Amino acid sequence: MFPIILKLGSLNIYSYGVMLFISFVVGIKIVEHRAKKFGVGPNKIIDLALFVLIAVVLGSRLLYVIFHWSEFQNDLIGIIAFWRGGLAGLMFYGGLVAAILVGIIYIRNQKLPVFKMFDAVAPAIVLGEFFTRIGCFLNGCCFGNPTNLPCGVVFPNDSPAGYTFHNTAIHPTQLYSSLAGLLLFFIALWLEKRKLKDGVLFFIITALYSFYRFVIDFVRYYEDQGNFLINQVISLILITGSVIMIIYLNKRKINVAKK
Repeated sequence: MFPIILKLGSLNIYSYGVMLFISFVVGIKIVEHRAKKFGVGPNKIIDLALFVLIAVVLGSRLLYVIFHWSEFQNDLIGIIAFWRGGLAGLMFYGGLVAAILVGIIYIRNQKLPVFKMFDAVAPAIVLGEFFTRIGCFLNGCCFGNPTNLPCGVVFPNDSPAGYTFHNTAIHPTQLYSSLAGLLLFFIALWLEKRKLKDGVLFFIITALYSFYRFVIDFVRYYEDQGNFLINQVISLILITGSVIMIIYLNKRKINVAKK
């Protein structure tokens, strides 16, 4: 709807970039506050956030390039020019997986409590989804298929969604995902009061989000089946892996208690 929210001469300020920035600033503040419970200093949280931010952008871009190679085979510079189109050339799961891996490496290197830190960042991750998907809606990317439902939205023809579906109401999957992120944020805060074992909160939220993503992708538009299938496969892997980890963490704690 509004891919560019401000123009400063030749400089364009993209709505997606602004919402992505807001998500990271809010996320850092949330994790910084929550990490105090575990005796983790704010400087380490800021360092972690910077590493994760880089991992999210690079991981999201890498997965996008892999599954949209035809866009770059004659324009290799475009691979690193991820800012083109208002940062739309990113895939969420690539960033999520990269962020988890980089986060684990950093946390272990700093000798921080891994699973407690995972729980500390869980609400921030899904709240970040709330903000960034609003950016997707304003940019007109990550849109859904045509629909006759009252919630259908007609995007301007000069947006990615409007260019694909001219004057056609489509599912605003960006807003669905944004609301899902907000709902999962409150669920995470509620679950935290249940006094779960360390790490269980993170993997419950990961499983719930992955299940949501698996379902919503059936009404989301994909230019080819390959992109759809890779997201479905990753969703199923994350759901399965999260359930296994929840069982493992609960069982591990029970075994320790018995000793």
